[in-house]
Amino acid sequence: MPRMSSPHRFAAFLIALVALPAAAAAQAEAPPPEPPPPPKKLSVGTEGLFNPSLLLQGWFTYDHADDTTTSFRVRRAEIHVRGEILPKQVAYEIFIDPARAVEVSNQTLTDSGGDTVTVRQTTGNLTILQDFYVTYLTDYADVSIGQFKIPVSLEGTTSAAKLYFPERALVAGTFGDKRDIGLRLTKKFDKLMYMAELVNGAGQNLRDNTNEKDASLRLEIYPIEGLTIAGATYDTVGDRDKAGTKDRWEGDLRYEKGPILLQGEFIRARDVAADGADAALGQGFYGMAGFKLATIAGQEVEPLVRVGQLDPNTDSDSDNDETWVYEGCLDYYIRGHEAKVQLSFSRFDYKDDRTDNNELIFASQVWF
Repeated sequence: MPRMSSPHRFAAFLIALVALPAAAAAQAEAPPPEPPPPPKKLSVGTEGLFNPSLLLQGWFTYDHADDTTTSFRVRRAEIHVRGEILPKQVAYEIFIDPARAVEVSNQTLTDSGGDTVTVRQTTGNLTILQDFYVTYLTDYADVSIGQFKIPVSLEGTTSAAKLYFPERALVAGTFGDKRDIGLRLTKKFDKLMYMAELVNGAGQNLRDNTNEKDASLRLEIYPIEGLTIAGATYDTVGDRDKAGTKDRWEGDLRYEKGPILLQGEFIRARDVAADGADAALGQGFYGMAGFKLATIAGQEVEPLVRVGQLDPNTDSDSDNDETWVYEGCLDYYIRGHEAKVQLSFSRFDYKDDRTDNNELIFASQVWF
């Protein structure tokens, strides 16, 4: 390689000297690298993972039937803790909802002498414990023992954080959205999900005092992107003439792709109310549609409509026990389901002597 002459070396030195401040300035103006996102799971034990989750929902409700009532309400304060003690081998979950402990109302009780007294009592379950189970993970089946939801109803098995209306459809809340204690096998693949359970049949947080158990199976298929087709069966196994015997048969469909949402369910039920009594047959359905509009102030807005019906006794000679529900909702997603507000209106059209009820709900939610 030929040596550079002195004039050439001096020119190269001057060029480097002029370029040095510009390079330094460019380096100083470069933005610092973004920090890595915070971990979604924390270490626990020797090898385990700890993943907390929180769902908070505050409501304002307006009800108009015989009288008009308004109320602020703590609807949900769900605390989930899930994770794995041995990665890909042993998992766990516990879920409590302290909001259930603050739901109280005036209730009239009658003592053995026939006297009545009005007292303040909690409504629904007297415990905040919702889910608790330990799961053994395998390639083809995740085996859990504990308390969990029964696999009836698409909305019933969907997390409350991901509902499109503030509350589940009437038929979904009546026959689904229930918990029991037992054994569960489930696994989700690319095109298929199955869930099989054997539970006490006594209900949430209750031990069984009979040999009868409830068995269920739910299958979901995903033939194309965005489409879910599913069916479930839930039946009492053992003496089927005893009080508490119940059967559920359910089919559902959801299509969600781009701005379009279509969803519907049909559930048929059979229940024995007393030992040796004839079973009562009930059924119900709903259909829902939504469409995400262009963003407003940088956020997505989704109007939805839902129409449903519940007939708790199809053997009745009249339709006086039927209820039709007509609903509309507007969802404003601040950040998807993690932060959203919802405004819904529901009209309950009762076919019996009850006065039709109009309900307005404004709901605010944060979830992670």
